[in-house]
Amino acid sequence: MVNLRSFDLNLLVIFRAIMQRGSISGAANEIGLSPSAVSHALARLRVMLNDELFFRTAEGVSPTERARELSVDIERGLSFISTAISLQHQFVPAETNRVFTMQVADYVAGFLLPRLAKRLQSEAPGITIDILPFSISPESVWDRVDMQVRLTPGRLQPEMVRSQRLLADEIVVLMRRGHPRVDEPMTAELYAELPHVKLSQSATGTTVIEDALAARGLKRHMAMTVASWFEIPDIVARSDLIAIAPQRLLSLDPRLGKLHSAPLPLDEVVFSFDLCWDLRKEREPGQKWLRQLIVEMFEEVVREV
Repeated sequence: MVNLRSFDLNLLVIFRAIMQRGSISGAANEIGLSPSAVSHALARLRVMLNDELFFRTAEGVSPTERARELSVDIERGLSFISTAISLQHQFVPAETNRVFTMQVADYVAGFLLPRLAKRLQSEAPGITIDILPFSISPESVWDRVDMQVRLTPGRLQPEMVRSQRLLADEIVVLMRRGHPRVDEPMTAELYAELPHVKLSQSATGTTVIEDALAARGLKRHMAMTVASWFEIPDIVARSDLIAIAPQRLLSLDPRLGKLHSAPLPLDEVVFSFDLCWDLRKEREPGQKWLRQLIVEMFEEVVREV
């Protein structure tokens, strides 16, 4: 075991800055030291940890495999320390001025965000919500996002991510009632054959349908990809394109009541919506408050439908 009394924990802050910035000068600017001071600190770390940690590249520095392994635990440890200190300060929603950054699957954004806006207006008017797309690189997502409301989560550093199931729903296939194939049984083959309009991956954050079809040797006929769910019901109503939606959405969007629906013929696929957050921020009071608010709003939706 390392004797922490002889270990300067500030060196770990410098290590994290180098990892995040990818350069000595960038790390120096972030933490307010000179480049020579950062280089000196890195030299001490190399001796203490018995590894080169970073090697020079044309763009700056690149971490060794040992540095990548250490980074996960160092990030977690520093975040726990930061959270422990911040817990001394009470979080009062009505008095807080703060920005939370989220990623929200487009299927649920239509009913979640209006409810969230209403609750914030009355309970925490100083809080701002910034919604980002799912196109952010997985390697940097938790440096920029406080939490996600997404379809069944992908592999985004699972050792550092916590999740809570918000809703599990069956999927239906939508088409206009006058569609030329409306009377045929909806099979996996027919589903793959018909022209689709679908949400982009940046709006959903998943490829679960494509994966299920590929396992059957099938591929969807993609006629159109859109960035928002809002356009899809009208596109389906005015064309022979088909789409999918969570079954509960049929009662939340009145436009869907005018369309024909059939169960998705991929039995293993359900729409499982999860709330995900960074383990390092799990105990932070503001994060806990917002996560609970989101859970409550999904519970309301389940009761309504």
